[in-house]
This record gives sequence, structure tokens and C-alpha cells, in this order.
Amino acid sequence: MPHEQSVSPDNPPRGSTQPRVQAFVEHLANICEDRGARAILRRSAGFAPGEYVPAFPFVEPFLPDEAPESERRAFYLCAMLYALHGQHQEGRSLAKAFGSLWRKNDQRPSLEKRFIALLEADADGLSEHLRQIVMLLKEEAFDHAALLTDLRELMKPYTTERQNRIRARWAKDFYRSETRATDASTAADTSEPAATPLP
Repeated sequence: MPHEQSVSPDNPPRGSTQPRVQAFVEHLANICEDRGARAILRRSAGFAPGEYVPAFPFVEPFLPDEAPESERRAFYLCAMLYALHGQHQEGRSLAKAFGSLWRKNDQRPSLEKRFIALLEADADGLSEHLRQIVMLLKEEAFDHAALLTDLRELMKPYTTERQNRIRARWAKDFYRSETRATDASTAADTSEPAATPLP
């Protein structure tokens, strides 16, 4: 099947970035059906991204040739977060999901404080802040491929204008309710695909 071929660790896509990112998230969904593999990726939360050796077989085949360290760390961080969370919903950002949780909890200041801390985090601090937020989301699915795309930029050890734009977009997604976003849309179909929780 084409789907299975696209996510095979034996022949992962290494050219265009977006197909590789999508294939990696599909790969995570598949391997996390195995409790042992998922447990290994979860345990990697206790280490800096890319430093937990047992996780190597699940990530290294999907890294581009001669990937910079920031790219490598982004993929390992994504793998850990997916294993902890396990619910993927295309088109819904992590910031939008966390904003929904914040509103469901009467805009609790402690949740907003966590989000602000995430926006302020540098590359070394992102892993811990994201782990805390993902553990709180639980029932709120989000787009892990979109997050990985952003992490590939945010994990760079220097500040870029693109990083600033990503943080501004996250803030907009967090503070703007999904109801308002839907009402403002002129698209004919505004429905979102259903979440796909892991067993």
C-alpha cells in the first residue's frame, strides 16, 4: 500500500521537507500502537532531545542526510511529545488546542502563564515547557506535523525572524477562540477531521 511505503523506516522520504515531516508523524502513529515502543519514546522525556539511545531506532531513519543538530533535536522532541499525547488532528495547532483548554477552564491564569513561558522559552527550554503543556492537553488533539515543522525552526540555537513569526502565530491561535476563527472563515467547509486517539 502507498501509505505503508511512505512511512517505512527502510525507505523514508528524505527530499522535500513536508512529505518527510508528514511521513514521520504517520510513522509515530504506527509505532506507538506498540506499547513497548511507545514506552521507550515516553522515557526519552527524561533526557535532552536526541540523547536517549533506545529511541534512536525509531527516529534516526527519518532524519535527513547530514541533518543539523537542531533538526535532529526537533524530530526527537516531536517523537517524545507524540508518545506522551497520542492524539493527532490535522489543521489544529498546539496553541489552538491549549487555548481551547484555557477557555474551558474559565481562562485560568496558571494555564495562561504556562503558555507565556512557552513563548519565552529558548531552544534549550522548549522541551520541558512543551512536555508540561502536552501532559495537560490529554483530550485536546492537535497537529503534530505542524508542530514539528515549527520546531525545526525554533530549535535553532539562534534567534531568527521566522521564530518570531511562529511565536506570534502561536499567540494568535491561543487567544483567538476557534468559534471566532470559524465564523471569520469564508471557506465552504470549515469542519475539522476527527481526532485519532491511540489505544
